[in-house]
Amino acid sequence: MLRKIIFYICFFPVTGFFSMVAVCFKNQKAAHWCERNWGRWIVFLSGCDIEADLSELDPEQTYIFMVNHQSFFDIPLLFWYLHPWHFKFVAKQSLFKIPVFGHAMKAANHISIDRQNRRKAMKDIQKAVDAAEEGNSPLIFPEGTRNPDPVSLMPFRVGGMIIALKCNKPIAPVLMVGPAEALPKGKLILKTGSKIRIKALKPIDPSGYSLKDREKFKDDLQKMMDKAYAEMRNE
Repeated sequence: MLRKIIFYICFFPVTGFFSMVAVCFKNQKAAHWCERNWGRWIVFLSGCDIEADLSELDPEQTYIFMVNHQSFFDIPLLFWYLHPWHFKFVAKQSLFKIPVFGHAMKAANHISIDRQNRRKAMKDIQKAVDAAEEGNSPLIFPEGTRNPDPVSLMPFRVGGMIIALKCNKPIAPVLMVGPAEALPKGKLILKTGSKIRIKALKPIDPSGYSLKDREKFKDDLQKMMDKAYAEMRNE
C-alpha cells in the first residue's frame, strides 16, 4: 500500500514535468530524453519485477516494432526498454488530444492515424515511412487497441501491416506478458510489484512480402506471435 501511495503521489508531477519539457523545447533530442527518463521513473516507481530479453535486436538497426497491447502501462515500459531505437508510436488520433501528454506526443513527432478519414490516413502512413527513413523506428500495436482479455492475442488489423510493408525495414515483433495484470484495461489503480516479461522475437525480413501480400503477412505474423505468446504465458 505504501508503494502504491508513493507511486501516485509522484506520478502526476513526474509526468507533468517531462511533458512540459518536451513541449517547451520542441526538438527531438529533448523529446527523446524526456520519454526515456519519464519511462524510467514510472517503471522504477511501480516497483514491478520486470524481465526483458531484447537480445535478438541490434541497437544500430532501424526496425518496425510490432508489439501486443494490454495496458496504458505499456507506454512507460516501452519508452524505457526500447529507448535505444528512438521509436515513434503509430497511434490513434484520440491519444494526441489528452491534455499535456498529448501535446508532448505531438512535440516528439509521434504519428497519429486518423481512422475516420481515409485520405488523411494515407498521409499519416507516409509520415511513418518518412520517420523510418530518418532512422526512427515506428512502433505499431497490430491488435489496434488494448486487449481486455490477455489470455491470447486479439486478431491483428491489416492497417498496421500496410505501414510495416511500406516502410521496408526489418520487422521486430515484441511481446509483453503481465502489463494487463499490473493495470487492466478500464482500471486506474496500478498493482505495484507485478511481474512483467518483455521479449523480442527474431526480426522478420519484409522483402518476401509485397503490399498485395499484406493479408498473408498479417496471418504469418499473427501465427508467429500467437505461438510465442502462448509459450511465454506457460513458462
